[in-house]
Amino acid sequence: MLGTVSLVYCLLFINTFYLYKLDVSRNNILLNSQNNDTTISLGSATQLMDTQSAENCKGFSETARQLPGSEDYKFWNWFAGIIDGDGNFDIRLDPSSKKRVLKQIRIKLHKRDIRILTRIQDYLHLGRIRADKNKPYSIYIVSTKETMMYLVKNINGLVRLKVPAFKEACHLYNIDYKEANYNIELYDPYFSGLVDTDGSIVFNYAGNRIECNLEFKHNQYTSKLNFDSTILNCKPYVIIRKKSSGSEGPKDFTSIAFKFQNVDNMLFIYDYFMHNRLYCDMKFYRVTQIKAFIVIRKYKTSPHASVEHVIYSNFVINWIKYDNPLWYKVPFVTKYLLYKNK
Repeated sequence: MLGTVSLVYCLLFINTFYLYKLDVSRNNILLNSQNNDTTISLGSATQLMDTQSAENCKGFSETARQLPGSEDYKFWNWFAGIIDGDGNFDIRLDPSSKKRVLKQIRIKLHKRDIRILTRIQDYLHLGRIRADKNKPYSIYIVSTKETMMYLVKNINGLVRLKVPAFKEACHLYNIDYKEANYNIELYDPYFSGLVDTDGSIVFNYAGNRIECNLEFKHNQYTSKLNFDSTILNCKPYVIIRKKSSGSEGPKDFTSIAFKFQNVDNMLFIYDYFMHNRLYCDMKFYRVTQIKAFIVIRKYKTSPHASVEHVIYSNFVINWIKYDNPLWYKVPFVTKYLLYKNK
């Protein structure tokens, strides 16, 4: 008896299912359009929904970089820092049209930092990387109009230092230039892009601390940079000073430096770069060692050749050595830390 009842229910279910499929295939299910009060079939409704979904996805992709925490936001802000550090908008006069054109967008880095370039290429799936045959550099290059316009659109509103060339690039592509906010917010990845290219993670032996520093030529753009809120509980020491540089005789210029150089800053520097990792391997390695250094930094004042001082010396030498073939030329290493009997 129970088996018969189950069989009946099963047959009813199958019958209902096929009747439903038959109705759908004949487009007998009708929907009312909210736009014009006309009646449309299910097939047309499906097509309409597909179109709206595509439009929504497109809109999302264009605004995703504005959402803090999203992968697009983190990448494009970091990428803008890379551009402001070592990027170049190659704008030239076209010989045939006699008009200025954006020829290439380039990023040139030491071959030690090629991971930065491969990260960009892998994320964007565009551009090429060319190694310099005679010098220890590699260059990331984007050169088609479509790909250059794509980059310009996505970093518009994020470029802070390469402004004149970037504004001209926007003009050439009929894109309205957006000025960036020079108050770099908490955990903004833009700062890590700058450090990857123009920054340094250094060991201050006299102060017995690990520092994070940035230095640029002082101008109307670099003077507006504000990193007071970028790293939690830290404000950089800002220095403006005269410097000399140039292979063709000394050239005087003014630089502006931002130095996170307080002992209490170290843990918060570590925290920031755990949120926004560096892709320069040497700098990232140095940052990752901060917590271990905090534990043993007190051993600096231990007696020379004591177990504690050897631990301290080994740590600092290994820290200096990583990806640094000239580590032995650092003055305090040979003077205070390198044991002769090793």
